[in-house]
Amino acid sequence: MFALSEREMVLEKLNCDVKAVQKLDTYVSLLNEWQQKMNLVSNSTLPVVWSRHIWDSAQLSSCLTKADKTVLDLGSGAGFPALVLACLHADKTFVLMESDTKKCTFLHAVIDANGLDNVEIINDRIEKTQRFQTDIITARALASLDKLLAYALPFISGGTRCVFMKGKKAPEELADARKKFFFDVEQKVSVTSDEGRILILSRVRKK
Repeated sequence: MFALSEREMVLEKLNCDVKAVQKLDTYVSLLNEWQQKMNLVSNSTLPVVWSRHIWDSAQLSSCLTKADKTVLDLGSGAGFPALVLACLHADKTFVLMESDTKKCTFLHAVIDANGLDNVEIINDRIEKTQRFQTDIITARALASLDKLLAYALPFISGGTRCVFMKGKKAPEELADARKKFFFDVEQKVSVTSDEGRILILSRVRKK
C-alpha cells in the first residue's frame, strides 16, 4: 500500500469539493512558477507547501461562521491565509490588502486563473486605505499583535473579530497588546505547529 503524498493528506483533511481542489492545485502551481522570479515565500517551505501554507491557512475555516460575509486580510503577501480561504468559501467576500505591487500582480494571476469573483485586491498601505466594515480581519506573519490591532482598529465595528496567526511568542504579544487595547480573546492551538496559536479577538477597543 502506497503512503499518501503531502497533498493527498492535506486534501483528505480539508474534505473539500472538486472545484476547490482544482483552485488549490492551480494556486500551488502558480506559486511554484512565480517563486522562481520573485520571493513570495521561503524556498525551504516549497517542498511542504501543502502543509506549511495551504493547510496552515485553511485551518482558519473553523473560525468563520455562516453569518460572516466579508473578510479583510492585512498584509496578504502571497495570499496566505485569505486566498486559500477564498478558494474554499465561495459564499464569502475576501478583501486582500497588500502594498507590494509585484505581490499584488501574483495575487491577481491566481484570482484570474481560478475565476475567483469573491476576491478584491487593495494595492496600498493599510493606514492609507479608506475605512469599510468587515466581519473578520485576518493576518499571518505581518507584525506584532499591538501593531496588528492598531492597523485593524479603523476597520473594527460592533461584531468584528480579529483572527491572527501567531507563534510561540503569543503570550508575550498578548501581554504587550493589553497595555494599549481592551479585548476578549480565545486561543486555539495551530494544527500545523504545537507552538503556533490562533488568536480570536473580539470587542477590541483602544485604552
